[in-house]
Amino acid sequence: MEAIKSGNERKRDWALYQFYGDESINTYCTKYVKDYGDGEDVFEDMFQEAIIIFDRNIRNLTFRENCSLKTYLISIFKWAYLGHKRKKSGKTEAFDANMIKDWVESPEGQMIGDERKDLINEGLNHLDARCKELLTYAKLGYENKELVTLMGFSSPEMAKKQAYRCRERLRDYFISRPDVLETLNISLS
Repeated sequence: MEAIKSGNERKRDWALYQFYGDESINTYCTKYVKDYGDGEDVFEDMFQEAIIIFDRNIRNLTFRENCSLKTYLISIFKWAYLGHKRKKSGKTEAFDANMIKDWVESPEGQMIGDERKDLINEGLNHLDARCKELLTYAKLGYENKELVTLMGFSSPEMAKKQAYRCRERLRDYFISRPDVLETLNISLS
């Protein structure tokens, strides 16, 4: 960690190479990618992205030192890979539960998940109470016709329209905070 934080390019490169060349990390991450149907090229792309994020998080003091650096890098790799799968599929909803089960239950996964939840809640806290409540119901899967009764809308169409407006307000908040978008690994393009 000290070599990465030092600012000395040679020391930093040497330290990062220790992880980049670690056979156990490479084997684990390659197997993880292959288990979900992708090949060596995807592994290489995601591993390089993970190393970049790993380096940045250590330099920016985001890493909280509650797990080993090796475990932390693997978590970042898995997170990057899940983001890749999400973008590739075009879906924004949750992934297959089997795909994220081992990642979510790990301490580093919980740490990253908690950080993401905090950032999302920060965005929600910038909305009025009614929008926050509406988006909470929507996240829980309530249908528009149920929202009519729960929140007093005049029709399911009005519930849908208001949910759209609330999502737009939340989106606008995140657009104004590119640092949060980057941390959440969200691309608006």
